[in-house]
Amino acid sequence: MNRQFLFIGIVGLSIVNGMLSPFLPIAISITAVLMPEVFPRSPGWVLFFSSILISSGTLLLSGVPAALYERLWIGGGTSNVPMIIWLTGAVLLSVPALRQLGVA
Repeated sequence: MNRQFLFIGIVGLSIVNGMLSPFLPIAISITAVLMPEVFPRSPGWVLFFSSILISSGTLLLSGVPAALYERLWIGGGTSNVPMIIWLTGAVLLSVPALRQLGVA
């Protein structure tokens, strides 16, 4: 598999998790406090930023096992295994959102 294809899949899955996550109400309460003052505190903007918060959290947290694998076992090689580990982590973090979508 191509590394770019795997990365697009990871980012797409993170975006789906950000939009459909059952943890969105928790993120909305956090985002209302952390949102920049430039944007109005309308429900649309709060929902947008809370979705971005969950998406970026999924992207970052699912990358930790892949980074550890790459650092500890292969030492900076060009294998596709870290990308597959990253995709697997994103899938595991997105299971609650995928259940709402009806996929899992």
